[in-house]
Amino acid sequence: MKKLMLVAVASVFLFAGCEEKKAEEVKVEAKPAAAAEQPAAKAAPAPSDIAVRAGVQSIDWEKAIEMNAKGAIYVDVRNPPELNQGYAPYAVNIPLGEIRERFSELPKDKDLLIYCRSGRRSEAATKFLMDQGYTRVYNVLGGYLAFPQK
Repeated sequence: MKKLMLVAVASVFLFAGCEEKKAEEVKVEAKPAAAAEQPAAKAAPAPSDIAVRAGVQSIDWEKAIEMNAKGAIYVDVRNPPELNQGYAPYAVNIPLGEIRERFSELPKDKDLLIYCRSGRRSEAATKFLMDQGYTRVYNVLGGYLAFPQK
């Protein structure tokens, strides 16, 4: 029982941190076949706007705002008390700790823009959603700390 509790506490600490890891980002090269498969009306970013790290596609807030204007959905994976700091307009809040139970609430046919405070939890959530078969999911770099304030 003590080992189980220790594992649970360790898991909470693993996912609770939200500092963005510093790592080299790789730009995705455009592939002609991929461009032919995407309809012109789709809000997906151009391959040059996507950074990939550990298999997770990431975009900046400028591109996220542009995609949201075309129908993409913001998904905020912060805990409810953190929302007092603000949030992206019309964002859906599913805390990272609840993503396993609630991911089915998210549509697979729309672009999902995942963010947290600074980027670590959203990267984990993006990877999890990709593992569940979501293909139109993007981690927003810098999290809400990088959200443009007007």
